[in-house]
Amino acid sequence: MAREKMDMAKVLAILAQPKEPLPPLENAERMRLEIPYITKNGDVDTRAVRVVWYMNASKPMPLIFVPHYEMGEDSLELRDYLAQGWAVACPDAFDNKYNGTLLDDDMVFNNAAVYALRHCVEFDQDRMALVGGSAGGYMTMMLSGQKLNLCASIANGPITNAYFQLECYFKRANELNFAALLKMKQEGDAESSGNGAKSPIEVMRSLQKLPLPFLAGLTRMFEPKKASGEPERDVAAWEAISAVGIADRYCSPVLVNHCTSDVLVPVDQITRRFTYPTPGDSLPADYDLRLPVDFPGRLGKSLEECLPPEKTRVERIIVPEQADFETVLPYDSAKQFNLNIFDDGPAEGFGTHSARMDVGRRLDVPYLQKMFEKTSKETCVLNTAMLESMLWRWLGRDAALPAHEGVNDKAYGSLAMYRQEIQEELARYQAGGGDVDAVAEKLLAENRDADLKNAWIACKSSMDQKTS
Repeated sequence: MAREKMDMAKVLAILAQPKEPLPPLENAERMRLEIPYITKNGDVDTRAVRVVWYMNASKPMPLIFVPHYEMGEDSLELRDYLAQGWAVACPDAFDNKYNGTLLDDDMVFNNAAVYALRHCVEFDQDRMALVGGSAGGYMTMMLSGQKLNLCASIANGPITNAYFQLECYFKRANELNFAALLKMKQEGDAESSGNGAKSPIEVMRSLQKLPLPFLAGLTRMFEPKKASGEPERDVAAWEAISAVGIADRYCSPVLVNHCTSDVLVPVDQITRRFTYPTPGDSLPADYDLRLPVDFPGRLGKSLEECLPPEKTRVERIIVPEQADFETVLPYDSAKQFNLNIFDDGPAEGFGTHSARMDVGRRLDVPYLQKMFEKTSKETCVLNTAMLESMLWRWLGRDAALPAHEGVNDKAYGSLAMYRQEIQEELARYQAGGGDVDAVAEKLLAENRDADLKNAWIACKSSMDQKTS
């Protein structure tokens, strides 16, 4: 579809077109892992991770983990990865209720999943990558700042500022939709059926007339399910659960792909360079998608502003009127951070992560191939910010990953499991040629906190016992 103005009816018509089903996977092996983790309320819950690979794949295999969302076996991307001899893992039996726990329980679960997958002998621990989109892109960005020894990560349309997205932007979108609903009701445009309930056709007809139809059904899914009496998050807590707040921890390469027309996750969260001054014709001219500069701390910064400029490539890529069916995602392998901004016009109310439905597939396999050739021994470089965050977690003082004691020391989320993971990952990094001692010396010279020093002494002792 060319760049002419679309409306919601056209979008729904495109989405409703039948797609030729792919044949079932043949010669595939599958594994299902039950992952125990501790919730914010102190209960032990269990969710499953599903892994698939081709039978002829050479072991140990490179592994792609798709966090948060489930990747079905009919996914073209999954089949791309399998064809390379890689395994693909993702949460099994995803439920929309997990969107409401994105900032807490779901984050613990996805960390637990990575930990469990790292203990499977079938997978090459030096060639593990994350690939996620939207809320899964958010989780990819968070895991990238919480896990050491990742080979690389790819985040498509990711939320990088949880405060702006969930507390501000979603509320702004709801206000616009609510005003439109109120007007429709006043004009009798959303009349109910005789029994007082709207029919599916009436619901669809009303939905099409909203300024932001896709956001109307999406925003409530992500409303945090707060425990009774839980205080409002402060700036430091919001930073701890936002990519912009932990960007200094990133030790491995990250590739981000985002569209200028993304109305679900405004592009300002990635970079302010290419945001259109006004939205498209389908939205009010004063509809604001911009990230305020006066938000406190790093919550007022784009991802680009939080990354080291000498390690970051940002490129604006014009999406042509007639896009090719398949294109390869560009990147600079000499840069740790690659931010691809696809210019497909201003944000439109009828859009999702793009207002275009015809851009084809953007292939990420070449990037992943390059990263897997290097392995994490080359791509991952421990920095002081990551080590500091690991030591605070050792002490049970990580705001994003709270530590529990006296619940179940074998379940992820316990202080015992955090400590076990930290000493394992630092020992792995050191065994791969990394100099943990040098990073620790630099950190403790910069931060003379006695608790941090004691955490390092205890962690170092545990590592030495592990390797002796």
